[in-house]
Amino acid sequence: MKSKIYLDESKRKFKGNLHTHSTRSDGQYAPEVVIEAYKNKGYDFMCLSDHEIYFKSDSYDDDKFIMLDGYEMACEMSRKETGQQYHIHGLFDKSLGSEYGFQHDEEHAKPEYKSLDTIQALIEEMRHKGNLIIMNHPEWSRNRAEDLLKLENYFAVEIYNHQSEIDEAVGYGVRHWDYLLKNGRKVFGVAADDAHGGRIDEVISEFFGGWISVDADKLEQQTLITALKSGQFYSSQGPEILDLRVENGFLQIKCSPVKFIKFITHPSNGRALYNKDASPITSGEFKVEGTEQYIRVECIDFEGNIAWSNPIFPDELQ
Repeated sequence: MKSKIYLDESKRKFKGNLHTHSTRSDGQYAPEVVIEAYKNKGYDFMCLSDHEIYFKSDSYDDDKFIMLDGYEMACEMSRKETGQQYHIHGLFDKSLGSEYGFQHDEEHAKPEYKSLDTIQALIEEMRHKGNLIIMNHPEWSRNRAEDLLKLENYFAVEIYNHQSEIDEAVGYGVRHWDYLLKNGRKVFGVAADDAHGGRIDEVISEFFGGWISVDADKLEQQTLITALKSGQFYSSQGPEILDLRVENGFLQIKCSPVKFIKFITHPSNGRALYNKDASPITSGEFKVEGTEQYIRVECIDFEGNIAWSNPIFPDELQ
């Protein structure tokens, strides 16, 4: 079995939020206010993912913080008729080589929903315009996991949406993620805020509740996008994953002090690590048999906050 480094503790990790809104769509605060809030909170990057209007500007960038180009696209549909909605996230990916990319503040008209083919066509249109695709908040959207499996050409699903969770208790998309993984779809998971408003400085706020941390060589849009596509990041509500690698046939993880480290696998059962005196643990390992369809790790701290690794796929290590 090959060895592979997924997250390298010797490399700088960049913290970012991919999903938040401003007054450009249905957010409470002007872009400048939102961006400054994330800068002041120590984030390295963010995407201002306003609905159906593209952000593509480097006017807020400096050597410590950048904006990722992108937006959130929705399909106009009624929950009463369909039982669900689709919100699809686009991040500009130069490697797609599109000659038809969006301009800053360009609007994208919503399609009229007719069938699941409408959603696939929208994904393809977004990709044609140079976007890497994420399926946002599947639990809030009431997406059926089997429908997500039918859709193609997205690289990630939103596994934690902070605003959906604290306001409506439907923020976790992990069930959808595991369904896709169990059915052979190699897809990554992201956590995000989806903040729209409310006081930014509240102890419990729509802001700063879910983020990703990217293992990249430098703070630059395409470098981050390339790392995202390779799964070189983790998602979190609090804990840090410092290192993740397969070495000598074991999946090994190092993290900030947590209560549990859980190795989640399919089709075999996984394993939970903890100290019986409830003292913190900061590392663990799991023997990779090679028969697992995927293995992913959750690090859970003493307040119940979770950090999620991306899945590793043992068939890629043969």
